[in-house]
Amino acid sequence: MGFNIKNNYGPNIEVNAGGKVTLTQDRSGLWHTVDAEDAEYDEVFEPCQLIFFDNVLFGSAIKQKKLFDLLSEVSSKFDISSGRGWFCIYAGYRYFKGELAVLDGYTDFFTDIENLLPDKLPKLDSSIIEKRERYHNYAQLLGREAALWYMDKGKLPPSNEITTWKEYFGGDKNRYEKYCPIIIEVYNKLKKI
Repeated sequence: MGFNIKNNYGPNIEVNAGGKVTLTQDRSGLWHTVDAEDAEYDEVFEPCQLIFFDNVLFGSAIKQKKLFDLLSEVSSKFDISSGRGWFCIYAGYRYFKGELAVLDGYTDFFTDIENLLPDKLPKLDSSIIEKRERYHNYAQLLGREAALWYMDKGKLPPSNEITTWKEYFGGDKNRYEKYCPIIIEVYNKLKKI
């Protein structure tokens, strides 16, 4: 994310390192320098290259900002320190894409999560460069959780019946009840982006 400074006399200009910004001339022709802290800021969302999430659908700055907002909001509803909770977003996206039998892409998923929400993967070792190794712990738990949910002959249950499949779920029933509404929320909000 970057910042633009709005001024009344010219185009937006970026803040330079050092905390001072030279603005354009005022109406009398004088140049002004102000502290960056005194300026009016507009947050500018800088999109990243997506790998897991469809870059054609979510590649623009506007749509990626909406995706960022959705992921930020939803990730506050589960334990982000484990790969298990991230299954809510993973499954919601698979429902959105109609890919109910697809059970992979965990490394790409966490690559996008790190690019979009860098503070949301607290147990990530940033010193590891190789992606498969870097995201191993998260991806492993996401894969284990996904294996429990792919209970309709190797597919996710139909989205309109997901809450009724609890009896077939091989994991913690309370977690199933907690994750179902989040998965459905992700699916419905993705359709609106």
